Amino acid sequence: MSFPADFYARQIGSTALAALRARGPAKVFAAFARSCYVETRAGIACIGGPAIGRGPLNVIVENAGPMPNVGGIVKISTELAETWIPPAMPRLDRPPRFLTSALAKEWSANLSAQAFLDWLAHGARAPAARAANALIGLGPGLTPAGDDFVGGALIALRAAGHAALADRVAAWALALAEEGTGKISRAHLRCAAAGEGHEALHALLANLGKQRQAIECSLAALARIGHSSGLDAAAGALLALDLLWPYFLISTTVPLPLTSPELE
Repeated sequence: MSFPADFYARQIGSTALAALRARGPAKVFAAFARSCYVETRAGIACIGGPAIGRGPLNVIVENAGPMPNVGGIVKISTELAETWIPPAMPRLDRPPRFLTSALAKEWSANLSAQAFLDWLAHGARAPAARAANALIGLGPGLTPAGDDFVGGALIALRAAGHAALADRVAAWALALAEEGTGKISRAHLRCAAAGEGHEALHALLANLGKQRQAIECSLAALARIGHSSGLDAAAGALLALDLLWPYFLISTTVPLPLTSPELE
């Protein structure tokens, strides 16, 4: 479909809404069977039906038929759309061992991920090791696995209320992402730096203290996101949360060094 297309948004993420409010055309730069990414002068947004789920960049539209081709111009009506913002997180619970064990298995042999987690454990104050830097842009696809892993960690840090540590990690990740990864992944990392990701990840964090069935339901929803993007983000979030758990039990006004410099 290359002709101008009209869509009517039902739900929209706040970052997508800001992009679509800009004057000028919304042009398709990546197209798939059930969704497409558009760009305006103010940013990018992902258009699709309910199957894409809610997220900061996502626009869930009523008439999600054939997607426009790359280069197509779209018009998206947002007047009646509900703006989606992640719900406030309750006090987070420590990830259950069965969950962290399964996720750690996938990343334990990844030297970049281990270097990143070690840097995080030391408060992310000193420059990150070169191996950790290689995590940004690591892997194929629109959102490389390394970016998803870091993004998940950022969302967990924000959800746990540790803004200063999240700020340091975000500054590192976004600086590397300028040249080290693609346009779509950079946009997702910026959202993660602000504490926003796919609704399924926020649901998983909220369900950590609930019965195993609720946790596995959230995990199954994450498994349906991208090739492995949802699970990679979950791994980053939960391994960071588990690693820093003693620190998260302390008030932000009383920093607890895990090793030796202070985290905040």
